[in-house]
Amino acid sequence: MYALNNNYCLQLVRDANQYLNIELHHNGTLSRIVSLSNEQCSTLTHRLCETTDEFDALMVDLLETSISNIHVTVDENLEISFPVRFGSRNYEKFWSFTVELRHLSMFETNTIDEISLDPSNWNDLRLLGHQIMDNMIDYTRDIRLRPPWRPIPLAIKQTILNSDFPLQGQSPWEVYDEICSTFLPYNVGNIHPSFWGHVYGAGSTIGALAEFITGTVNTMSWGGQQSSIYLERKVLSWLKQLIGFPNDETSSGILVSGTSVATIIALAVARKKFHERTMMIYCSKDTHSCITRAANLLNINKENIVYVSTNEQRQIDLQALEACIDPNACGFIVGSAGTVGTGAIDDLQGLADLCARRPNDLWFHVDGAIGAVACCSKRLRPLFTGLERADSIAFDLHKWLSVPYECGCILVRDGQLHQSTFAQPAVSYLTLMDGGLTPSKGEYFFSDYGLELSRNTKAIKVWMTLKTYGFERFGRIMEQNVDQALYFARLIEQHSDQFELLTKVTLNIVCFRYIGCQSNTIDQHDMLNKFNKHLLITLQERGIGVVSPLVIGTNTFALRMCISNHRTRLSDMSKFIEQMIQLAAELIDSNEFNILKKI
Repeated sequence: MYALNNNYCLQLVRDANQYLNIELHHNGTLSRIVSLSNEQCSTLTHRLCETTDEFDALMVDLLETSISNIHVTVDENLEISFPVRFGSRNYEKFWSFTVELRHLSMFETNTIDEISLDPSNWNDLRLLGHQIMDNMIDYTRDIRLRPPWRPIPLAIKQTILNSDFPLQGQSPWEVYDEICSTFLPYNVGNIHPSFWGHVYGAGSTIGALAEFITGTVNTMSWGGQQSSIYLERKVLSWLKQLIGFPNDETSSGILVSGTSVATIIALAVARKKFHERTMMIYCSKDTHSCITRAANLLNINKENIVYVSTNEQRQIDLQALEACIDPNACGFIVGSAGTVGTGAIDDLQGLADLCARRPNDLWFHVDGAIGAVACCSKRLRPLFTGLERADSIAFDLHKWLSVPYECGCILVRDGQLHQSTFAQPAVSYLTLMDGGLTPSKGEYFFSDYGLELSRNTKAIKVWMTLKTYGFERFGRIMEQNVDQALYFARLIEQHSDQFELLTKVTLNIVCFRYIGCQSNTIDQHDMLNKFNKHLLITLQERGIGVVSPLVIGTNTFALRMCISNHRTRLSDMSKFIEQMIQLAAELIDSNEFNILKKI
């Protein structure tokens, strides 16, 4: 037993499991204790001591000499500091660390058995947290050392699907080890610089840290007097300002999971406006399927959806649209700020003008899932002129703004109409009060603007992402991605004997196919489709790069590259086309190609 300050004494005890127990006694009574493993001793001492034996020896030396300072803090933890001398000049530095001790409360000494999900050993949790943090930072830093995607081995699939029902808990270290072996090597890989499939965002390191904060506070962000509501309101104000939307209380918005849910909200608000009138939906053939899904969920008949033809730029044809509009019905007009297939941008100004001629009958909605946030760029912003005139805008923040999944937004010009669409009388347990957490006046309730009552806060990761990087930097990254798409399109054209560019590049999407495998003896079109499908799959499975499929026109299979990744470099484009050429030549020389020609 070693005497410390303020009538405290310290005792070091080794147990049968090779743990080192540090016991703190006050006035002769045991008050706090902690059990340390080898790993915990290493973490506590910043790797000065690698084992409990070394830490025990260090503590004994410090307690028996006068060179150290071992102090009991107000909250009954140990602060330890001591000098370390080295070098011929006898340099001296102070080494310090804190040992957190667990309190022995009255409930630990009687028969009441109360439990929680908090750890019995906070130091062990801290160690695991540091380990996960270090591993995830390394995982991101070393992303180029791994392929963008790899198939999941059958054994891993079976390991996951055959896992036992977790009736009893297990060590979080073991659980984390399972994640490291079964999940991390085989996820979809969209943070990789060579992942250009679909329209996935790459996230960011700051966004990942923000998610840890979000998960820790675990707030239920439906409304009331809590900080997350104010963060979300401010984030929405920034987004309105970015797009040029009315940035006042007349307009409204809410953060949601993505553009699919945002579209449901927009369509519901428009239907509320038109009430019992027949509402038609007008969109181009290239519009995202979320429009159709939203209509189905809201019980809008498919006969009420009119798919309008597109022009040579793959934009919705304004003349064809105007000819389609039913003069006796109201209409939900959809413009795309970057179609999901080719990145084509509709004439948003023309659509706004059309809807402005019948403001009581037509609702102008913009699907900006991909491109709306490109307003960050002064160079790209003119492509989206008219976006700011929309009645509603649905867009994603988890794509080009690199906010971690999932996060989208809906902005509505008529905020009062938006609220009246979703607000419901509060049930008794949600009754608003004269003050407190949920006051009836002066606070905002996002549950009145969307589908969910129970909702997490997405505002922390958006706030931290935007504040850390700034809109200007995002604008430069978006310009960079567009320039990379244009560069890759030029590479395709430079190799016109082997590749064909299938659509004009207007934003960050390149659609192309390989044509160097043509033969005069078989159906060219069918054979090219089969070969390019095989090429795409092999590119993915060998970890060369991830592009996604797209059918252009009636039956032309294309490889589609969408660059929304802040980690991508021009050198990745050059390397990718070189590897594609090599792979295509290999496939042509293989027996698989001969089989494809015969199918």
